[in-house]
Amino acid sequence: MRRFGLLCAAALLVACADKPIVVQPYDKAPVPPVPDRTMPVLTGNTPLPDGQYWSETVVVTGFRLKFTLSQAFFGPACEAELGAAACTGDHGLRTDPSRDIVVATAGRAPLSVVTDKRQNYAVTSDEIVNLIGGGTPAAEAPEGFTYHAYPFLLTVRTDEVVAIQQIWTP
Repeated sequence: MRRFGLLCAAALLVACADKPIVVQPYDKAPVPPVPDRTMPVLTGNTPLPDGQYWSETVVVTGFRLKFTLSQAFFGPACEAELGAAACTGDHGLRTDPSRDIVVATAGRAPLSVVTDKRQNYAVTSDEIVNLIGGGTPAAEAPEGFTYHAYPFLLTVRTDEVVAIQQIWTP
């Protein structure tokens, strides 16, 4: 009887599990939280440790994106690390060392872009490549949407980029 009760409880938990969240292209997305500093950049073929990385430069190469990683600092951490003169707009960069990485966008989530009005939008992998490549926004884009080349915050897990989120900066 006890085993039957455990099986029933397990089945009930599975049945009550949250349904996956479905995001449509150009749904409003939350502003990603930004750490006080991103991960230091390792050069060469060294695997990237788990964490968040900063890229102010991204270009399309085929159906992939090539990001140039640098380390970013924000707020008081920026002034402490780089000095107040290097921290314009409440952030600053350590650009040496830097590193280029190429990322296929398929399967990455979240993928988001941001407008000059600081509104983040979810986009598909094809759409982010299209926008960065200079293409016209998809029909689902809100009226008046324009892509801006703001930096990206990349999240890495097990040496793989799992999230690509654009961050508004002044």
